[in-house]
Amino acid sequence: MLNITEKNDVGDMPVTPNTLVDRYTEANYPVYKDFVSFFVSGVVGVRKFDRNKCHIRYNKYVTISDEAFTVLTLENNWKRWCSMAEADDWKDSDEPSKWTTSKEKRKAKGSDTMDGYSSDENDTPQAKRYRGWSAQGIARYNQLFEEIKKEREKPQFEDFETYCMEEFVEEAGESGKHGGKRKRTEEDKALPSARHELWDDDVPVEPEEQTITTNVPRSLRRLVGQTGATTSM
Repeated sequence: MLNITEKNDVGDMPVTPNTLVDRYTEANYPVYKDFVSFFVSGVVGVRKFDRNKCHIRYNKYVTISDEAFTVLTLENNWKRWCSMAEADDWKDSDEPSKWTTSKEKRKAKGSDTMDGYSSDENDTPQAKRYRGWSAQGIARYNQLFEEIKKEREKPQFEDFETYCMEEFVEEAGESGKHGGKRKRTEEDKALPSARHELWDDDVPVEPEEQTITTNVPRSLRRLVGQTGATTSM
């Protein structure tokens, strides 16, 4: 089981934007593995993640973009999610997201305009240009992308991959699931045969001589040893 983060209050959860900074350090392996299991899997696709996590190295099914976007999403929504958890209301919150459009930000923008002030363009999500992300949000994503790209080139990242795979295999074994690829046993399984008196199963059946009718051109009949238009095999 994933017991590092499981069943903790939001304020006590180890997976936070601050704890993700030391992502591939050995001391932070359990925390970052939980981040990968709970958050990155949702970006990659839970089925794809579960299908590959036990026998394929992490970088083969989670791209740098996947991981960077997951971190960005967590940072963007963390305070908003914490507010929802504390209020036990997961439908809405007065806490706005950090870099994306929200009802609260639209209200604030309208209020600033009415007072004769306009917010900084870098702080305002550009829905048409950046799909709802502010310029600062895009810049932060690019920063995360470069950081993760460089850190994946270090030996400690390979150690983290090994750690994750071993943990995933152990968890799969405890839950009764096979950690490796699903084996196809149907092909090797012996099938029952129907009883009959049509022939003796112990006597091998000799192949009958087959006569193949072939239209051989007259000029080639001497080459194949034919005097007619048929040949026997």
